[in-house]
Amino acid sequence: MKIKWLLPVLLFSFVCQAQDLIDGIAAIVGENVILKSEVDQFARLNASQLRIDPTKDTEKYLELLKRSLDALIDENILLEQAKIETIEVKDRDVENTLNQQIENMIAQAGSKEAAEQILGSSITKIKRDYRSVIKNRLIVEKLRSEKFQKTTVSRREINAFYQTYRDSLPEIPPTLDFSHILFLIKPGQTEEDNAVHLGDSLLAALKSGEDFSGLAKKYSDDQASAVFGGDLGYIKRGGFIKEFEEVAFSLQSNEISGLIKTDFGYHIIQTIDRKGENINVRHILIKPKVSEENTLQSKVFADSVYNLIEQGLTFDTAAVWYSSDPDAKTTKGRIRRIPKNQIQQTEFITVLDSLKSGQMSPIFQTAMGFHVLRLNAIYNDTWTTLEQWGLEYKKNQLYREWIDKLRSQFFIDIK
Repeated sequence: MKIKWLLPVLLFSFVCQAQDLIDGIAAIVGENVILKSEVDQFARLNASQLRIDPTKDTEKYLELLKRSLDALIDENILLEQAKIETIEVKDRDVENTLNQQIENMIAQAGSKEAAEQILGSSITKIKRDYRSVIKNRLIVEKLRSEKFQKTTVSRREINAFYQTYRDSLPEIPPTLDFSHILFLIKPGQTEEDNAVHLGDSLLAALKSGEDFSGLAKKYSDDQASAVFGGDLGYIKRGGFIKEFEEVAFSLQSNEISGLIKTDFGYHIIQTIDRKGENINVRHILIKPKVSEENTLQSKVFADSVYNLIEQGLTFDTAAVWYSSDPDAKTTKGRIRRIPKNQIQQTEFITVLDSLKSGQMSPIFQTAMGFHVLRLNAIYNDTWTTLEQWGLEYKKNQLYREWIDKLRSQFFIDIK
């Protein structure tokens, strides 16, 4: 038995939302319906991650379909249980997880275009369609975490786990403790003013009778929807970010909003139609453009902070005072004991590999902005890692026992 089926690996699996056209029911769990398309999409995306070709590895794919249906049944059972236990998650956590999983999918596919081809949809639409899916997944994870948070594992159990699966265990990487200061490249006031000015001009054009679709195609920075005249299709409540959704659901049919600001930029929204908690909406997105001057200003600021550190300002204090990472206020920019293979940014690994303990890196740039790192320590956490794996293995066993018990308590009809 391979360890990858034993250790809990968070694989991002998009699940199709129920569409207007019913494509066939695979199962019913409580009041929830699982469509055949959901099972197929779940299996297809996991097949791509496991390198299973459905057209060639028919038997493996059929087995994956069965496991996918079981996984979706389990998830719906846990969602029903979460309602009973009133488990909730924050919108910010949903958004962060969604963005991270999208980045992972793009990295695995090799490019944004390749990921869109695999998923059969644009990244923008994927984010919109699967926000509620991610929310459900986080609710399930939180329920499971709270259920087994007090589980412990003994040294004897760890040794037994290691002796049983030692030939299947992956190599255990070193664990790094490092600190980070981020300098985001932000649009300046001039760029913000330019975006607002363009938005106001488009609003004036719309009021004078200009076609919304035509303006969206020409000016919207949401390229995925711009080609469709800004049309985002029918979306359920909860499928938008908060600021956008509040305005979209407050509009009457064909009414056009004012200029709305979100983390993505400035929006002009038109709600085309509404069916209960589903609305057909389109928008024009105007993103403030980052200029070369903004980039230069960020680099100059990063250099000035770097000089302060070299002159005696502590790295921790600099992180609290100057880092663009909001968590730095409490963490002092420190990332404690993270396995090297879990560091998502490849540029970080390259820089950290060049440092000795206690050494600070030069300033370097990524798509996020400018960075400076300090390597605090390198640890050999082999035993700690084995302890974590052994604990997760034990939790998995307890989880299966719990799921089997819950299955007997909820209505399940497999079609």
